[in-house]
Amino acid sequence: MAVKALRRTWARAVDGRDARALLHLHRELWVDHDGRGGMPASEEDEVWAAYGILLDRQLAHRDGRRNPKGVFEGKLGHVVAELEGRVVGQVEAYLDRFGYHARTPSVAELRSLIVTQAARGNGLGALLVREVAEGARTRAGENTIVSAEVLARNEALSFYDRLGFRTLERISAITEPREHHGAFTTAPARVDEAMELSILDHQARVRRHAWGDPRFDPPSPAIGGDLVRLIADGIALDDAQRGTEAGRLREELIVRDRRGRARAALYLVSSVLGPPFAPVVRAEVARIAADPEDPEAVEAAMAGLDDALERVRAVGATQLLVRTAYVDPIGARVATGEGVRAFSWILAAPVQTVLRRTTKP
Repeated sequence: MAVKALRRTWARAVDGRDARALLHLHRELWVDHDGRGGMPASEEDEVWAAYGILLDRQLAHRDGRRNPKGVFEGKLGHVVAELEGRVVGQVEAYLDRFGYHARTPSVAELRSLIVTQAARGNGLGALLVREVAEGARTRAGENTIVSAEVLARNEALSFYDRLGFRTLERISAITEPREHHGAFTTAPARVDEAMELSILDHQARVRRHAWGDPRFDPPSPAIGGDLVRLIADGIALDDAQRGTEAGRLREELIVRDRRGRARAALYLVSSVLGPPFAPVVRAEVARIAADPEDPEAVEAAMAGLDDALERVRAVGATQLLVRTAYVDPIGARVATGEGVRAFSWILAAPVQTVLRRTTKP
């Protein structure tokens, strides 16, 4: 990979000599995120020492396998930034594609982007994002977007705005039940309910596409057997893995009204965070499928969130993260009321926009 220069700064692919610098950068990043309301970082020096050993092993592995001319090793990319010969910033990226349609873009997801406090103001953050964008375009083509999750209480939102990113999703953290009206029952879905879930999921896909989220396949004109089988297989796999790991949940929840009709579905996931985080349970509703224009379906979604909150509390979580499209009225309702706060935003921009808005060294 060609070396990039900007004033006294450089960006390059990570290698084995960077483990100690990355350890300090990761600790600064996650302690800062903890203070802004993100996931809690470990306070134990022993945990960070063990994490440093893990980083060292990972980088030694990459040294022997990475393409020296590219940012990415397979789907993983990792870039560091130097200022006057010292590593002062880094970003990891994961390159994937969420579909099969020819128009569906590849997505380079930025992870753990940080420039140490003392080195900010030198354009290094934009340089790191540009390097990932260039590497992703080289690897996956022009039809690629760059995405990032940014905590709600973070001035980095203005940084991404300057680079042309726009908000696609909101994530809200709830600790109290959502107010709802009506009688509903919520339960983990069974394999024989896959068709009902497919109808809800298909409708959600249509809405998401209409709301302008470019990351996924456009919805098919009708519900097909492939979608039904995919959902049925997912339910069977979740059933098989239930109870295998402390704090772990993978459940498709289906919410029915008093007449037994499926009105909403929620996909619930949870797991215990590993180092360098404190060993807490992160729980998230990764998808809500309900018609935002149907008042009863909206109430069903709120009832489903109540059940999901009870389920994750039972495995040790203190809050439930809820992911919704930014323009989804259900998400706006989730984000209001007692016991809720904005947690983070999912932002994205085409690689061409990122490259146009960042300075080429």
